[in-house]
Amino acid sequence: MDTLQIVAVSSKSGFPKLIRESLQSHLHPLPPFQVDHLSSLEEEIPENLKFSARVLLVDFESLGGDWESGIKLAQENFPGHVLVLLSEEDQAEKIPSFQLESPVYLINRRDLSSPLFASLLLTIASMSELIQSNNVLRSNLQTRENELLSLRKASLHLTLNLSLDSVLEAILESAMELVIGHDTHIFLYEHGVLSFGASIFDGVRQNKPIMTPREHGSTYKVAREGVMLVVNNVMADPLFEDQRWEGAIISLPLKIGNKVLGVMNVALRRPHDFNENEIHALKFLGGQAAIAIQNANLYEQAQQEISDRKKAEKAVQHLANHDSLTGLPNRRLFNERIHLEISRSQRNEKKIGIMLFDLDHLKKVNDSYGHNVGDLLLQAVSQRLLGLLRKSDTVARMGGDEFLLILPEMNTREDAIITAERILDTLSSPFHLDSYEILITTSIGIAFFPEDGEDANSLIKKADISMYKAKEKGGNMYHVYTS
Repeated sequence: MDTLQIVAVSSKSGFPKLIRESLQSHLHPLPPFQVDHLSSLEEEIPENLKFSARVLLVDFESLGGDWESGIKLAQENFPGHVLVLLSEEDQAEKIPSFQLESPVYLINRRDLSSPLFASLLLTIASMSELIQSNNVLRSNLQTRENELLSLRKASLHLTLNLSLDSVLEAILESAMELVIGHDTHIFLYEHGVLSFGASIFDGVRQNKPIMTPREHGSTYKVAREGVMLVVNNVMADPLFEDQRWEGAIISLPLKIGNKVLGVMNVALRRPHDFNENEIHALKFLGGQAAIAIQNANLYEQAQQEISDRKKAEKAVQHLANHDSLTGLPNRRLFNERIHLEISRSQRNEKKIGIMLFDLDHLKKVNDSYGHNVGDLLLQAVSQRLLGLLRKSDTVARMGGDEFLLILPEMNTREDAIITAERILDTLSSPFHLDSYEILITTSIGIAFFPEDGEDANSLIKKADISMYKAKEKGGNMYHVYTS
């Protein structure tokens, strides 16, 4: 103890002098001491005095009638100090029974002349130092415990999340708990370029960065070098020479091994000396964050691969069941559908109409205009057919210019005939293809389940026979199978 700093609180101006004289009359050597006077605990107290004081001597009379509040005020203004109350009479019974932050001693004024007074003050000063050291230790331990709890919470949250947006938000919230900052950013780093990841400004999640990283600024420097950067005062740091602002910033690389995945910036709008615990905690969080970002990226890649594989499988399945030129069901899917419709028809006792038709004289179209126009014609015919049929109907391309049609749940044979007439009318309208006007007709053969057959092959065969009957009559008509 270099100097015994004593604060004497009394409304009497001679109180400090009385304390000095009492100590100076002591026979044993004392360390240098200084007595500062406060007339009241309610006056403004200099911060340096609160910090340097070792002994607090309070005249009991200065507390007034509400001495309990006075004692509490003394300990609020001088936390961790042992309080010594001086009184003219024995007022030990007035020492409050309520819980206090530190000890309170009450002595009589006549004890000032005692040879033990100076020793008492030295003992009390030592006690105050111990109490304050203990309070600092407890505060540091509490801070460290809070940091560890925050890191544990962050680790659990990051481990449970696979969404990159959720991971980034959890990282930012944890960083703001560890360092009481004003804003924090995460920029993702890939192929030498930083891109915005997430940010929190004044406690609110942002969808855009507050500041864009400069090509030669701190964020790019950390991303390229993979080394943490701590700037306690931006105004004094040459790295911010072209962009000064009041505050402090710490930038951490988020990396796996030597690969930097991103950079996290935690900024304050005032100079701040980042202490060892803050830096250590943020570095630990940065390591956890990098792992979580990598896991989220791998998860998104896996999800994309699964999605791509499903699309590919769906495309392969579609190709296996559909005609590559027109997109209509092929013979394989047609067979599946007709078997299903026959089974359903057997249950509900409804008719099924089966039509087989091809285009009359398609060869002339190919010879006159080319096979490319012929293909366009087949595609246009397919679209017209789809436009006039019911959702429950199935039209399939068998190959070449040959089509098969399933008309399920026919109440009467006339329902199928009406559909055949609509097909003839629709396909007889001109097709405008590749600057050409194409006229085409079709011949349709019709068979019915169950009258003309009870299986797919029989029905298709009967429809085929009927289609050639229509062609023999000149085409551009339908023919219903008759035995």
